[in-house]
Amino acid sequence: MVILSLHPSPSRDTPSATLAGGEVPMPYAPSVELPNGASCIPQHYLRYQQTPQSISDIVADLHFDNHTPVFASSDDRGMYLQVGLVGRENYDRAHAVRHQKLVYGRKWRIDSDTPTSEIIQTAFLAIKKVREHELRELLTIRDSISGKVSAPFSTHLDLPLMARNTDLVTASDHHARAAHRVHIAHLLEHVRFGQRRIEVQDVMTRPQGVTLVDLKLGALPLARQVEGDLPEFNDLQFTVLLKTVNQSELLYETMAAMVVHSDRQVDERFTYRDFARFSRANDPLRIAQLSIATRPYARDAANTKFTPVFNAMNYAVDASRAPSLGMGRLADKNRRMIEAHGTHLAGHMPQGFEPQSHGSRLSIAFAA
Repeated sequence: MVILSLHPSPSRDTPSATLAGGEVPMPYAPSVELPNGASCIPQHYLRYQQTPQSISDIVADLHFDNHTPVFASSDDRGMYLQVGLVGRENYDRAHAVRHQKLVYGRKWRIDSDTPTSEIIQTAFLAIKKVREHELRELLTIRDSISGKVSAPFSTHLDLPLMARNTDLVTASDHHARAAHRVHIAHLLEHVRFGQRRIEVQDVMTRPQGVTLVDLKLGALPLARQVEGDLPEFNDLQFTVLLKTVNQSELLYETMAAMVVHSDRQVDERFTYRDFARFSRANDPLRIAQLSIATRPYARDAANTKFTPVFNAMNYAVDASRAPSLGMGRLADKNRRMIEAHGTHLAGHMPQGFEPQSHGSRLSIAFAA
């Protein structure tokens, strides 16, 4: 059951008393009583006025692990989140124990009107991406010609250089080969993940023509065992699906499997106020039911005091997010792309875009 009440302004007796520092209810915002008796003003009925302090307070309630601090700050370009990572130098593969060091991912910009949930999810994504950045440096292959080791999936490679010399990087072998255990093991002979061998456990070809390969990460060198980093990959068993059996496909799918495994660690261990929002312990059906309970749009659309406020504020937020079209080749490219969709394209056009016969349109905010 959903019960609505109207509050022209927050008071100590309303659910808004529990709102975070950057959250303010819209005028006449309805509050919703949930099936468990709790009440709230749904996030889509809030305005957001985030500050460095409110963002900092949100981030203080986040946790993943003790190797991954999340920072919240601001500079002359605005507010941001930034993830740190306590780890080792991935390119140092010597037999000695390596010193730990703190490195940082990119800055993720936060606008003042960003909802609290989106700030939390930005941190969640930033943690995934900073871990992926490191993992891509761990999958290495030894070149049979030079004898040297390289990380082909590293994000530090020179992409413009490769774009100018595609003949040097295009896969030369697209043909499928016979799939059997010895052959797959041969393809992985010079491949390592974090200096672990990748061992073949089983190979199975399905009637649809795809090949399932069961793999396992081998033991770490002694120095890496002493360091004890990324223990979630120790003895990891995983399966890759190959549509074509060749080394390129095998390497890409192996790298993808490592990223998927890392992402699942974040899904299960990332918490906000001790709640693991993205854990599979949460029931998607019950999440959907909660979402439906907080969105009685058909009822609220009849509220003549609140509806104009809701629509106007959503319109203003959407308009403020429209980027500048700019000038030059990119502006011309984006203009052509937008104009190709015709004169009935809804939404806010980029600043500086002047269509011949249409302009910004306001979509209906309430939906059944």
